Parts: sequence; C-alpha cells; structure tokens
Amino acid sequence: MGKLSIYGKKQLNPGESALIDYSSFTLGIKRNEEGWYLKSFDGVNAGQEINIDEIVNGTYYHSGKSNKLILTPALPVKPMVFKSSRIIISPRQRLTFFVKIPLVLQVYASKKQDENLLTEFPLHQISNTWFGETVNGEPAFALESDHYLDLKTIEADERFAICPISIFNNDNAALEIERLIIRVDQMHLVKFNDHLITSQVKLEYRGKDYLSSVSYGFSKILHGENQEIVAKPRNPEGKSMLKINFHFIKNIYRSE
Repeated sequence: MGKLSIYGKKQLNPGESALIDYSSFTLGIKRNEEGWYLKSFDGVNAGQEINIDEIVNGTYYHSGKSNKLILTPALPVKPMVFKSSRIIISPRQRLTFFVKIPLVLQVYASKKQDENLLTEFPLHQISNTWFGETVNGEPAFALESDHYLDLKTIEADERFAICPISIFNNDNAALEIERLIIRVDQMHLVKFNDHLITSQVKLEYRGKDYLSSVSYGFSKILHGENQEIVAKPRNPEGKSMLKINFHFIKNIYRSE
C-alpha cells in the first residue's frame, strides 16, 4: 500500500519474531514451522521493552508452510452511529461533510483470501451501542468523531478512513442531525493520494415519518479515476435502499 507503513507483507522464517507498533497496541508475531503465534500487547508505554518470548502466550494459528503474512486495513464489522447536535440542514439543501472511521487490522496467511484470514485487531478502541428503538433497533458501534466540512483539513492517518457523507434534506422542515447510522459494513475502502477513503454515502431525508434513501458509490474527485480498492464490503447490498438512517431522541417530558 505504498507509504502506509503499518500495512503490507511480513516475511518471517520459522523461529523468527517481529514486533509492530500500531500506537494503541503492539502486535507480536512469531513464525512456527507451519503456523503463527500472534499476540496483542496493550497499554505499552513509549520506550517500554517487550519480551518477545511472551509472544507464544498469544494465540497460535496453524496455517501451513507459507512464511508470509499479509497485514491489511478493513472497515469495522458493524455499522457505526454518528452523534451530533451541531449540524442543521435547511429544507431543500444538500450538505457534504466528512467523518473519520476507525479501521481494523486484518491478518492473512500467504494471500489475501477469505479462507486465509487468521484474525482481526481494532486499531482504535470502539464501544458498542444501539441504534433505533428498543424493539426494532440494531447493534452498532459508537463513532467518536468530529465532522469536517473540508477534506483538506483532515490529516492523513493510516489508522482511520475518511467517510464522505452527502445529505439532501427533501423535507419542509430543517433537519437537525441527532443520530445517523453509517453502514460501513456495506462500503468499499479505497486508497487515494495519502488517504484511505470509504464509499461516498448519499442520503435523501424525506421527513421523520418516511424512510430515507441511501446509496453508496464512488466519486472521481474523492476516489480517483480508477479506484484502488483496498477492501470490499463485508455485507454487500444493492446500490439504492430505503432504510432507517436517522434516529431522533424522543422528549419524554411533556409540558403541562
């Protein structure tokens, strides 16, 4: 992946070990005759030495004779919920903004194929949440990200992907975004310039009593002429869908 130094290929002979710093944790790798020991060292302070002999206390993956690992980024396995009380879109107006999605490290043996996936490590700690009502909602991850109106203001960080979101308020009332679900499991991950960028999310809001439409696609400006796809959707669906994408917190207090 070019300059993305925390990803790529790792070649180790039997008996050799390696440590890779991912900021939030250090990944310990040890090659066996026909497999790999992988251990995540969490909470390691700067300058603190790690005993490579402890790698064998991690999980052993029996994968065959290939001495090569593929380390690659992926989007989270569940949708993410963006919370904001600072975005209001007037009627018949379109807003495009950007959020940062924390990525996952995938470890493959020999080749990047589904059957060769050994395990995954989150590159940033994320917490579980719930989107929607208690009865008909769905599990998701909480997205701790600000919103950005200008892509140029976002510094490149290989642990995060930039997600472009375009919302058209096709309603007669202003739209105040409270909770927005971003279905990252249905999106591509693309490398363009120095950034990792998800599919563009295009939403049409039609009012609280109607389902909003959503589609995921590419833009030449955001993704380039010929997209360099890094990861395909985990859960691909059709290009255009009617779904519950916004959730508004009901006021349980009533004025007398």
